[in-house]
Amino acid sequence: MRLPTAPDGSRGCSALARYTGEQIAGTAGRTVGWLLIEHPGPWRHPAFTSPGLDGGVVSALAARIAGHDVRPQLIKRPGAARDADGPRRAYLAHVSRTSPWVRRVDFTDQAELLDIDVTAAERPVPPDFGTPVDHTLYLVCTHAKKDPCCAVLGRPVAAALADTDAEVWETTHVGGDRFAANLVALPQGAYFGRLDPVSAVHTVTSLEKGLLVPDNFRGRCSDSSAVQAAEAALRMRLGTVGTDEVTHLGEEEVPGGVRVTLGHDRGLYTVAVAREEGAACPATCSAAEPSRPVHHRVTEIEGLPAHV
Repeated sequence: MRLPTAPDGSRGCSALARYTGEQIAGTAGRTVGWLLIEHPGPWRHPAFTSPGLDGGVVSALAARIAGHDVRPQLIKRPGAARDADGPRRAYLAHVSRTSPWVRRVDFTDQAELLDIDVTAAERPVPPDFGTPVDHTLYLVCTHAKKDPCCAVLGRPVAAALADTDAEVWETTHVGGDRFAANLVALPQGAYFGRLDPVSAVHTVTSLEKGLLVPDNFRGRCSDSSAVQAAEAALRMRLGTVGTDEVTHLGEEEVPGGVRVTLGHDRGLYTVAVAREEGAACPATCSAAEPSRPVHHRVTEIEGLPAHV
């Protein structure tokens, strides 16, 4: 594979995107349901073709979630041995600003996953099966077969986070290879990109305290790209504030973009977001041709005092 190369000589799609300063706000892939299946690997691309997976089971699971808003992911503990034995875990997670939840299902045989309703992850009411999880799951993309940047930059981040008290997993492709290292927090659905071990630990330790660091925030996967960009811009203005302190009150299509209304205890904010075609760039290291991503650029933030 011939890796994209930036003018400064750094190689990889993520290096080129860093060099050009491509915007990361508003780039979280949109989904509300997540299905996480522990599988030590090795991982192929597509992930469900990985060796060690029961072909009949994964085919049936893929058929069940087809047409549903559920994203399947393989996960493993950072540095987990490829031949790890014993019981494994699966998680269903629902991302929502108002009704997020996570359920854990332990299994010893992959066929046991066929006994649960995996489409439940797209619904706001949690199912009556599985064990409720009341803490955040942190997923770091390290999917080398999808993009080498994810592995090279993601593995050191996962290793650093493994030394914290948070529950951390390596995972398959989450989207946005050129923004590696990428981290997703569930069930908040918060995406972060361009992390290194130091910034990742700061991001996670802050989230564990209920605070969202805005510096590397890509957006929430339950929101539209425009809302993601608007929230990211407002958080940069407000600084590090609570994960749920910025509320989404509405969005309206206007000529050339979107007008987003956000709330915070400091006031009510109207954010103007323009849609723009970005410069041609390789979306991944393996891209045969560059593409032009659509960016959602915040052009104005208007705020009203909290007492109005």
